[in-house]
Amino acid sequence: MREAPEDIETQTGPCGIICSACPLGSGTVAELAGRTKQFMKDYKIPEWSPFIPEGKEIDWAEVDRALDWMTRYACCAGCENGGGPPDCTIRICARDRSYELCSSCADLDSCTKFDWLKDHGSQMRTALKENRGRSKEEYIKAMAGKMPWDLR
Repeated sequence: MREAPEDIETQTGPCGIICSACPLGSGTVAELAGRTKQFMKDYKIPEWSPFIPEGKEIDWAEVDRALDWMTRYACCAGCENGGGPPDCTIRICARDRSYELCSSCADLDSCTKFDWLKDHGSQMRTALKENRGRSKEEYIKAMAGKMPWDLR
């Protein structure tokens, strides 16, 4: 994963996602999509793929369009900078209740607002519960390298 931009280095969403560790927040996904598109062009993959099994069936124009989309949109400025889904129920609730992190919320144990994040949401809720009482800075330090998708 590449280095996270400085402006997200100390950010975390109220859900507990540490922006600099997130593949979208760090820009890793967008960067890799751009690099993949360039490799495909440089090595003329669409041109030689028909000679490889199942290569004729690939719609390379659609692959190219998807990689363009990922390069532009698979990145996130972080909740503190207006990133993330605009209708995120977690962020809206935390903002309405004036919580920087959901770990401050007495309703966290029974909260269903994390459900849309599926397994990651469950893991983030558990992490927040385990880190109750910590400041955002303490939380980030305690959770370094422990995000659900962290491969370190």
